[in-house]
Amino acid sequence: MPTNTILEKYHKTFSKNREFAEPANNIFPDGVTHDNRHTEPFPIYINRAQGSKKWTADDIELIDYWSGHGALLLGHSPPEIVEAVTQQMPLGTHYGACHALEVEWGSLVKELIPSAERIRFVNSGTEATLMAIRLSRMYTGKSKFLKFAGHFHGWHDSVILGVNPPFETPVPGIPESIIDTTVICPPNDISVVETHLKSDPDIACVILEPTGGAFGTIPTNGEFLRQLRQITQDYGVILIFDEVISGFRVSPGGAQGYYNITPDLTTLAKILAGGLPGGAVTGKEELLDLISIKAAKLNSRGQRMPHPGTFNANPLSAAAGIAMLKRVKTGIPHAKVNRSAKMLREGLVDVIDQHRLDWAVYGEFSGVKFLIGHGVDGLRAADFDPYNWEPHLLKGGSNAVLTMNLRCGMLLNGIDIAGNGGMTTAAHSDKDIQQTIAAFDQTIGWLKADGLLD
Repeated sequence: MPTNTILEKYHKTFSKNREFAEPANNIFPDGVTHDNRHTEPFPIYINRAQGSKKWTADDIELIDYWSGHGALLLGHSPPEIVEAVTQQMPLGTHYGACHALEVEWGSLVKELIPSAERIRFVNSGTEATLMAIRLSRMYTGKSKFLKFAGHFHGWHDSVILGVNPPFETPVPGIPESIIDTTVICPPNDISVVETHLKSDPDIACVILEPTGGAFGTIPTNGEFLRQLRQITQDYGVILIFDEVISGFRVSPGGAQGYYNITPDLTTLAKILAGGLPGGAVTGKEELLDLISIKAAKLNSRGQRMPHPGTFNANPLSAAAGIAMLKRVKTGIPHAKVNRSAKMLREGLVDVIDQHRLDWAVYGEFSGVKFLIGHGVDGLRAADFDPYNWEPHLLKGGSNAVLTMNLRCGMLLNGIDIAGNGGMTTAAHSDKDIQQTIAAFDQTIGWLKADGLLD
């Protein structure tokens, strides 16, 4: 029986990280502060980051593809963001009042996002989708909403349903009455959507990630988006684009700008605030005015949606967001990240096919997605088409043992990429990409040496 050298090397190389992980297990559930940071045998701890790199507690340099969970378009600590936040910090982090920065920040959003007639800032993507769905219910007077299997819209009660396979299994802790208001559809099947909208007059809105579930793990294309825009208009249903990841990443105008399709409401976060906490809901004036105190006095029911939020549009996030969106306006970062991701995907696919593995690497824009050990013999990675695969196989079909060892092996080779893939930033160089491809090849060699692959 071969020795598992990858895990042995991991324990030895990242020993200082284990010293942090042990007390963390007595403080946090699983020792982490985000589900996706849970790593076996233990997670790494980062001390600093710059550009495309970050450094562990052992001072080991890693090329980073987490990209701040998608919040970083320019890489770590870009000079203009650092300067903006540094200048704002001594002026105040929380005024408890309106300020000029929020006006400039909102104006940039309105300039860039096609659907943006009015904007309300929040603190996260979860808050944004919560607001968008509530506004839709209030506007239409209907109770239900429709989402797609595998699409992630935060973790509040309604939207966390159907995120991971088995998609039909209820999430513990959510009342049946909430579950009954959530309609879960298979992705990319407009006929099923129409069946629901035709048969159920109580659906207020449809929400989706316009690039597909988990930024393209379960991809969606422009044709389906156009069909969805038309059918929601036909049935008088609000269409929400969740652009928390795709907003400002796919293009300066997000996925809606790229595909030239305008939803009724859009949710934003991540890149919006330049890597700091921050989110927003934007869209039609008549929908956003349901928050307005002035507008409530004029409508027939005199009702409005209350919306507080201690850190809404806080000056630090606003300063970072302004600096970020000024770079976004140029479109230059998008060309760079998309080119780098394409180069990386193609290089990884070549490695997989050279080793004749039942693995796949796919994605669009700046996304790189992994499917590890799918079990289909003879399928070349170069011929893999995710649209021909069931959603539960794309999101949940990877071999868990191989995925864990791949992640550990890549870290040992100086690459920090999640088990299901990652994203590029404008800071990634061609040298970074080539180093990542070489690390992938080396790690596969280690997996074979450990007896995990033939």
